[in-house]
Amino acid sequence: MANQNFDLTGTLQVRAAEENDAEHLHTYCLADKTKKQVTEELAADLGDDSQHYRLVAEASGYAIGQIKVKKNPGDAEIGQIADLAVSGPFRQLGVADHLIKAAESTALESGMKTLEIEVAPTEGSVIQRYKDWGFAEKPIVILQKELKAEEADAETPADAPPDGEQQELLDQ
Repeated sequence: MANQNFDLTGTLQVRAAEENDAEHLHTYCLADKTKKQVTEELAADLGDDSQHYRLVAEASGYAIGQIKVKKNPGDAEIGQIADLAVSGPFRQLGVADHLIKAAESTALESGMKTLEIEVAPTEGSVIQRYKDWGFAEKPIVILQKELKAEEADAETPADAPPDGEQQELLDQ
């Protein structure tokens, strides 16, 4: 058989997610979660009191990508992007670009003026991709302390300052 070339065309639609998208999202985008988890999370995002907007990229009737925009509980003008996922075969076709643009439009229509995403510093290629989309790094310091059960139950050390002194130290 001789090699043959075919021109394939298709339409990509980015739209609001629907409950019946759960099966395709599980199959093509979120295989690391159970179908039940995907279905429950999607239902919660679509609930009447939800501050989440889930968008789906659809090709030929299949949900092959998704993104979530959620309002920051402390500041409704800030939206947080989460769960951007695109099925492997579609990643090189710019589907994520379309999902980001749709997320930006949805955020603006919902009164948000800023979009954020938290990314681990070790995710260099992901950080670069978001920079390509116009995101900038925000200087922030995260402090963390791991607690052990015995520390939480321990008495206050004898050399700890009295409560009044603790408050003065915090106020400084």
